[in-house]
Amino acid sequence: MSTALARPTGLTWTVLRLHRLALWLWIAYVAVAAGLLLWLWGPGTNGLPVAERCLSGAVSGCSTTGAYSRALNYLDASLTAVPLAAAVFAGGVLVGRELERGTAQLAWTQSVTPARWLAAKLAVPALLLTVGTGLLVVLRHAVAARARGMSENTWWSGAYDVLGPTAVVLPLAGLACGAVAALLQRKLLPAAVLGALLTLLLATCATLLHPHLWATRTVVGSLAQGYRGYTGEGVDEGAVTSTGAHISDPICVGHKACLADHDVVGFYSTYHPASHFWPLQLMETGVLLLLTAAMTYLAFRILQRRVPA
Repeated sequence: MSTALARPTGLTWTVLRLHRLALWLWIAYVAVAAGLLLWLWGPGTNGLPVAERCLSGAVSGCSTTGAYSRALNYLDASLTAVPLAAAVFAGGVLVGRELERGTAQLAWTQSVTPARWLAAKLAVPALLLTVGTGLLVVLRHAVAARARGMSENTWWSGAYDVLGPTAVVLPLAGLACGAVAALLQRKLLPAAVLGALLTLLLATCATLLHPHLWATRTVVGSLAQGYRGYTGEGVDEGAVTSTGAHISDPICVGHKACLADHDVVGFYSTYHPASHFWPLQLMETGVLLLLTAAMTYLAFRILQRRVPA
């Protein structure tokens, strides 16, 4: 398999030739996105009224409007959509269409085994996705480092999914989900839809698991202080009783009788501080890699059981 993948005239060349439109679209997207990120890192940042003091004691940082903000929002939205696009492509065009039309079965009657065929189908786009998204994440991180005071560049204000290795692994998970969907459905449109749904499910599970991957911190404020400020990603908040128990905030809004009835003596906030970015990213990346490996293994198992060798 490795020899065939390495030769320009082998399976690699076949995959690239069959899907050259998708290849050029991906290259164009990466080129345009990289160009915009370079502009944001350089000329786009010059003159922005952003400084570190914007973050002092605040939950979120400063914000801005104009071309800088719009470009960042569009780029972040497109980068987070790459896993879904990879799932739809893998389920519909990369694998599903060939199973539906019978071209895959024709290839298997030649010198290519089903396992080698699927390995090439997944390895080539996986490499392209890794290189492309890796480049964009590095540039996006550089943009964030250039203007740290902006809320658009702080990971706890919504940029978490585009600033670390999870943005590189999620498209690979989408690719694997699309392959599983295609081998289950063996038709272009149902496989594309199922692949997208599987990717959404996997991403949602990772999002729900994310706050629990690293130990949180808690700050407590008295009745006079209320909720204390912090810098980081909020996880939970509520009221504190005289026994130290954490309960839901009864929303008494300063009514002493109400606070006494609920035995509220203060308020707590549980959060991940700014320093938890890399521990959370690395833990979540590990989880996503395991899930991606499991989905890839499942694809080969389905191929072995449901598709003639």
